[in-house]
Amino acid sequence: MQTAYRFPPAILLVHFLMACLAMATTNITTMDRSSLLSFKAHLNLEPSHILSNNWSVWIGVTCDILNQRLTALDISSLNLSGNIPPQLGNLPFLDSLNLSRNYFQGSLPREFIQLQRIRIVDIGFNSLSGQIPSWFGFLPKLQVLNLRNNSFTGFIPPLLSNISTLQELDLSFNPLQGKIPEEIGDLHNLRTLKLQYNRLSGMIPLVIFNISTMEILAFTGNSLSGNLPVDICHGVPRLKGLYLSSNEFDGEIPSSLSECSQLHLLDLSYNKFSGSIPGEISNLKTLEILRLRSNYLTGAIPQELGNLQNVARLAIGGNFLTGSIPASIFNIPSLKYLDISSCNLSGTLPTNMCTDGTHLEVVYLHLNQLYGQLPTRIHQCSELQILSLTNNSFSGQIPREIGNLTLLTALYISTNELTGMPSRNM
Repeated sequence: MQTAYRFPPAILLVHFLMACLAMATTNITTMDRSSLLSFKAHLNLEPSHILSNNWSVWIGVTCDILNQRLTALDISSLNLSGNIPPQLGNLPFLDSLNLSRNYFQGSLPREFIQLQRIRIVDIGFNSLSGQIPSWFGFLPKLQVLNLRNNSFTGFIPPLLSNISTLQELDLSFNPLQGKIPEEIGDLHNLRTLKLQYNRLSGMIPLVIFNISTMEILAFTGNSLSGNLPVDICHGVPRLKGLYLSSNEFDGEIPSSLSECSQLHLLDLSYNKFSGSIPGEISNLKTLEILRLRSNYLTGAIPQELGNLQNVARLAIGGNFLTGSIPASIFNIPSLKYLDISSCNLSGTLPTNMCTDGTHLEVVYLHLNQLYGQLPTRIHQCSELQILSLTNNSFSGQIPREIGNLTLLTALYISTNELTGMPSRNM
């Protein structure tokens, strides 16, 4: 009776890839092999680099054994430099191209327009320059386009709207200027749109808020302005992240944000929003990060914010709020980071801070008008690492129990009316 051997799936996968790599050095078509050799010739390689020897140690090559054609090239994070040669456009079966996290420079070759099967292009984190080519709009199967962290200049090409299959577009960290093209709203399959830290201006086209597949909108660090739509969530019901900080948005924060029921992150900090904090935000049961810092918000902190049971980071400091801090906020079980500094708030700290098993690690309450004694039960915030209470009106003795906060690395309590710790014999 013969013994049947069963190989684990991982071993079979490695065997398949090794066969593919071996084929890539010998049996792929002359055109594909020539394109790879030309690409390699354009690289500025040190003699000791892994790609300097020969094709037998070429990594990142994936091929279709049946057709003997190269289908994917991933040579990310290999410290490669030089220009990207036009011969890479002679890989007609290429499905995925990843050249990210290298030091490629120059412009993108127009011959890339020949990659009619390409689905993924990731050339982020390089030193590429020039304008973003309009010919990307003629790649009919493109799903992911990542050009972030380069030196592309000029405007966002409206022709990108031709890529009806596009799902992810990331042009962040380039000095792009001008307005966001209205045509971007025609990308009806788009799930992620990241245009962070450019030099964009004007308003966000309203049509972008009607892309029903949208999950991430990230426009941080531009000069965008205008009001947010009153019915902002109506057309983007799947929205999970809204990154709008460090712009020039104004007007009131729409209460209808509560209808973005899948929202995990809301960052509207460092803008010019005015009015009150909508209490309806407390209906966002999946919200994990809420940043409204450094705007012109007024009024009291809504009591309902204590109902955000999944929020881990809450930053609403640097506004013009009044009244006291709702005690329930200090007992949100998931809360780790709390910043309500520089708000002109008054009142006392709750005596039952951290009594419900909270995990507070960082608390910034400086530059307010808080008063009264520091809670003796503050030691129940056992995970506290940073506590900043400077420039308030706290009085009385510093609780000895603060010494039980074994993880505390920074304690700021100056410019108050506090006295020393009580004697051990008291």
